[in-house]
Amino acid sequence: MGSWFKGLVLGTAALLGLSTAGEPPMTTIRPFRDAESLYVSVELEGLPGEDLERLVDASFNVRVSAAISAGTGKAEVYREISFDGLRYEVTVSETGGVHRTDDSAAAWAIASRFGKIRLCPVSSLRFPIAISCKVSLTLPDGESYDPMVVWGYKPAAAYRELDSVGLVPYY
Repeated sequence: MGSWFKGLVLGTAALLGLSTAGEPPMTTIRPFRDAESLYVSVELEGLPGEDLERLVDASFNVRVSAAISAGTGKAEVYREISFDGLRYEVTVSETGGVHRTDDSAAAWAIASRFGKIRLCPVSSLRFPIAISCKVSLTLPDGESYDPMVVWGYKPAAAYRELDSVGLVPYY
């Protein structure tokens, strides 16, 4: 099925009210550190949701991207999930690793978790600091359909303030 036809079908379903825009999932952000660096873990709760799961099951490659910042530190990471009719494949940007499984729950568990993302040296931080994260959906193959309609065009987000380095637990 051509990409223009997929976009037409999905766009028509949204216009007719057959597929409604939802809310972005709750997002949890957890900071931690070692002797030198500040890290965060981000988790999207309740992924994928019916519409997002149908999008991947219809053979779209969906990228779940996270933009994270704390003080002067910034990181951008992603998970790319696809389904070939037999099994799911999830690519992890930090390692370049590819995980393959026939279990959709396992694939979505990998796609919805970003662990041990290094942001910056602890010595460069000036407290108090704000840690924030925005997670969005894209189609890396350049398709004309915008998957953010699944979340009502709002990114999933998390925000946390820390008053001192003592509030950041060690890894």
